[in-house]
Formats: sequence, structure tokens, C-alpha cells
Amino acid sequence: MADYNRDDRSTGALFKSKNMKSEKSPAMRGELTLTKDLLRQLVDAVKAGKPAKLSISAWNNTSKAGNQYVSLAASLWVERGEDSDAPF
Repeated sequence: MADYNRDDRSTGALFKSKNMKSEKSPAMRGELTLTKDLLRQLVDAVKAGKPAKLSISAWNNTSKAGNQYVSLAASLWVERGEDSDAPF
């Protein structure tokens, strides 16, 4: 399982919602913790008139208790050229 206590990575997790009250309730809930460095980069982007845009990566995982969840990693969005293999 990922080490969510690391200070050098922006990470988080999404877990299946336990108390869905309606069809419009979120299917998953969780958290994403940003490093100070990434937060500074986002603030600098906004000050420069750019959007505070993140790139999010996700992995399906299973906890030691057997609960399925999605682990997350975030980084500053980098525009890719037309030659990129990125799907977006």
C-alpha cells in the first residue's frame, strides 16, 4: 500500500462511500494532500494568469482489511505537444 505520510509527494485516496443517501450522492469520497512545493507552483501559476491545473494519476488497490480503494498522485499539469503519447 502507498505511504501517504511522505512529505515529498502529493497523494491521496478515494474509498467507496458508505452512507449514500440518494443516487446523487458521491460513489467515492477521500482526500488529496498537496506538498508545499506543489501548492507554491499552483499559486505561481494563478499569479501568472494561468489556471491552477493538476495532473491526477490513479491506481486501484485493496487495503489490508480487504477494502477496495483508489490511490491518487498529483503533480503540476504539463501541456503536452501533439507528438505526445498522452491520452488527453
